[in-house]
This record gives sequence, C-alpha cells and structure tokens, in this order.
Amino acid sequence: MSTRLLVIFGGASSEHEISLRSASSVLSAVDRDRFDPVGLAITREGHWRTGPLSPAPSPEELAQVVAHGTPVPDIRDFAADLVFPVLHGPNGEDGTIAGLLEILGLPYVGSGVLASSLCMDKVAQKHLVASAAPDVPMVPWVATDSLTLARPEAMADVQRQVAQALGFPCFVKPVNLGSSVGVSRVAAPEQLAAALQTAARFDHHVVVERGVDAREIEIAVLGNGGPQTQLSAPGEIGLPPGVWYDYDTKYIDDVATLHIPAELPSSTVEAIRAAALRSFRVTGCKGLARIDFLLCRQTGTPYLNELNTMPGFTSISMYPKLMAHAGVGYGELITRLCELGLANHERRGTRSYDKA
Repeated sequence: MSTRLLVIFGGASSEHEISLRSASSVLSAVDRDRFDPVGLAITREGHWRTGPLSPAPSPEELAQVVAHGTPVPDIRDFAADLVFPVLHGPNGEDGTIAGLLEILGLPYVGSGVLASSLCMDKVAQKHLVASAAPDVPMVPWVATDSLTLARPEAMADVQRQVAQALGFPCFVKPVNLGSSVGVSRVAAPEQLAAALQTAARFDHHVVVERGVDAREIEIAVLGNGGPQTQLSAPGEIGLPPGVWYDYDTKYIDDVATLHIPAELPSSTVEAIRAAALRSFRVTGCKGLARIDFLLCRQTGTPYLNELNTMPGFTSISMYPKLMAHAGVGYGELITRLCELGLANHERRGTRSYDKA
C-alpha cells in the first residue's frame, strides 16, 4: 500500500507565495507509486483548507485551494502516514508545525522543534554555533529589537554601535525570516534608520551584519546527521555587477546563476564542507538543510551566513540543483526526504518515558 503523504503549503508568513511554488514542484514530482499525496493549505490568516489537486498542480491551483478550499477542522482527519511541511518562514519553518506534529505523533519531513526555531532565529543560531563550534567563523554582528528602535535616543545608540563595530556597507535583516524579505543593504549611515525600521516591520528582532566583499557559496545537506549524511559540492551564486541577492533577484528577476561546483581550491572546499556538517550537527538539523557561506575575497575565509532547514524547492531553487549535481534527482530527493522523516520518527519513538 502507498504511504499517505500530507503536503502542507501556504502559511501565515510573508513567504506564502514561495511556499506555493515549492509545494507545486514537490507535488508534481512525488513518486505516486509509493506515495498518495494530499494537500493541506494554510491561509495567510492561519486557517486550514483542503481540496482536490491535479497530479501536477501549479502555484495558481494551490492558491485557489488556499482561497476557496474546504475548511479542515482537525489535521488528524487526513489519516496521514507522513507529513511534508513545505512551509517557509514563521508559523511553519520556525518549529511551530514540527511541535504540533510531534504532539499528534505524526512523522514529518525535516528538522525538529529546537533545530527549526534555532535556525530560523539568526541571532540564536549565531550564539549557539559560536559557542559550540568556535572554529566556524561568522561575520561581526549587532542585534536589536523593535522596542529599542521605537525610542529615538536608543535608535541613535544603535546607529552609533553599528557604525563603530561594523561600519558600512552592512546588511540589516529581520531575525526570524527568510528569502531576503525585509533585508536591506546599507551603504551609508544616513540609510541605516530606514533599513532598521523596514526590518522591524517584519519581525520584532533585527540583526545587522558587517558587509563583506564576498562570494556567495551554498552547500546542500541530506541526511539525519549520521555517517550516511550526504553533502553536495559547494555551489556559487553568480550575479550581474552591482546586484545583490535580494528577494527580487531570487524569485522574480531570475538573474542569479548557480555554478556547480564552485571554482575553489580543494582546501577551501574541505573547509566549507567541514563547517557545514559541523553546523548541521551542532544545531540538531534533520533531513535537509541548505547552508550558506560568505567567502571573503580578500582573506579566503568562509564565513557561515545561515542554515535554512526548509530551503526553497522551486524549479529555480538552489537546494534541488545542488543535490542534482550530487547525483540525487528531484523525484529521488523527495523520496529520500520522506524516508529520512520516517526513520527520524521511528528513532524518536525509542525514547523511554518510564522512570523505572
């Protein structure tokens, strides 16, 4: 009998549309000899809906389920054997869905509660990796929050701290968000206040990172952290002159290219792969992650940028492209992730709750 696979998409997140694109690709490629997929849409307001889907649903078809689907009173009504939460950003990728599924005892694809929330929170991620894996370099950074930024004298203090500790250019980011939503490149001090306010619109916590003249390097990880965990070759994102990797570049303009493998010395490749695997294990990731590095052009230092526990799965997304180069095609990738989710659930089930 086939495994009943519940694919969750949409979400109360500014990355809602990206989730629809990712889920469209997943549903179109899933092995229907092994899996019986069914869709669960989450609206921007957090309502759950479902509806019939074609074998290769477009993002527009999924959007119709979000808008007009049948309300779902209880996720358990689906009688799912496995859940694939194709959700990006808060209210999904941040560990909230993982927590719900664990309470319900449902197997799922991807990282658990702690790893998901740690990797979504850029500041918590930095603190953990810096303390547990100090040999993984990170660019200098300053953290603040919306309450601080709301007070003019405190805002001025943050601006002085950024200027003294980081300088310009720098990057201002919402702490708990992805896909470069709310991210600004700040080239001069007079641009900083507006960038901080923009980031604070999307999250109460904001991080500012030193701008580094760097090559953007990404690596894909597939596995549960054990000896069989597979790492791709590093890939490099290529951009036209004067363009940085923002939301439009990623998902609208389609001007970014990915060079696999990146042209790097073997010693740099090994350093990046070692840092990626160490970061994956330290944060407790499961199933998959796309791990991003900034390779300083002057020093050759690979700085850890961030770990993405549910990276994009669109047709132009970097994670599937990296794994394809590693010999794992898109359909096989979906199957492997499902198998890893089932294996991780089985392992969680071996924990004892008996004090005797």
